[in-house]
Amino acid sequence: MYERTWNGVCGNPRQETSWTPTFEMNEATQPMMRVRDWDRIYENNRSRDMKRTNWFPAPNDLSADSYVELVSNDDGAAHFGVWIALLMVASRTKPRGSLAWEDGRPHTIESLARLTRLPETIVRPAIERLLEIGLLEIGGDKSRRKSKLTPHLSAGIPHDAALSPQVGALEGKGREHHHQEEKGTEKKGTERAREKLKTEDSRASASAAAASSQNGDDADENPKVEYASPEDELKAVYQAKTGEPITSELLRAIRVNLELSGVSLADFVGEVRKHTENRWKNPPGFLRDLSKRFHAKTRVAAKPVTATEAALRDYQCPRCFSKKPGEGLRLVNGKPIPCECASPEHIEYLRARDIVAPEDLQ
Repeated sequence: MYERTWNGVCGNPRQETSWTPTFEMNEATQPMMRVRDWDRIYENNRSRDMKRTNWFPAPNDLSADSYVELVSNDDGAAHFGVWIALLMVASRTKPRGSLAWEDGRPHTIESLARLTRLPETIVRPAIERLLEIGLLEIGGDKSRRKSKLTPHLSAGIPHDAALSPQVGALEGKGREHHHQEEKGTEKKGTERAREKLKTEDSRASASAAAASSQNGDDADENPKVEYASPEDELKAVYQAKTGEPITSELLRAIRVNLELSGVSLADFVGEVRKHTENRWKNPPGFLRDLSKRFHAKTRVAAKPVTATEAALRDYQCPRCFSKKPGEGLRLVNGKPIPCECASPEHIEYLRARDIVAPEDLQ
């Protein structure tokens, strides 16, 4: 049967170190497994109107917490393959999202291995992993823990209800992307209340750590802290802004985004340092978005062009079509002769190199 084991202090789930699902299943005792949040993540307005589907929509964010957590182990690729196969099974059941036979009986691990044509030795640990992460859930198990993944919008995991509403993307108005940063704007409503809940100690430590990461600090009053690596500095800045340590899932997501964009962690931390004076409404969201769109957010605009420079750039002689003022040359009766736009210096240059004959200069 399906049971839970707490690898920690016996009888005290608050001191758990890990949660490991173990399986001793048969068709009589098999609980119903289903895909968590199937209707919200893997359905859309088209699929909901179809009684039977040959396809299903799925997230494609490679930095999503669920994807990163699933593949971040030695068997991650195999587990991801099993996950896709299980989604295919769930997309054809009634109701969709559950891992069940057509008559409603729950699938066992053995039956899922046979149905997906995958080895049971791979399917079993993959399902245990998916249940542990929270991508799969047991139907009717109200006491089961919620997913331990950090909420992330693009991964399809719902945001905490306590987070502030999403706002506009214009940084010039004090906000970045859709949720993360404000520059000196007045706090309102729940934001003010949330700030009041912070202790004086956390505010003091946040101010000290944030000040230490500024480039323009006074060396005598606020000596700059030297960190062992850019990652350590990022950890310090995050803890200064939130009062809590950064999660390993968030660090992994940032690394993946930077690697895909070809950005070093040192450059990323240097850019983060410029924003430490601003108030981050959603620090994890701000860091994720900055790492994902680093080039777009940091690319410098082209330098200004004067009217003279623009005229020189767009110049073209209407007779010889030369794009360089004073260097026109035309063919007349098969012979090259200087154009009317040619300067005396250029004409002398052509004559000295026998490009044009002296009699053609008359």
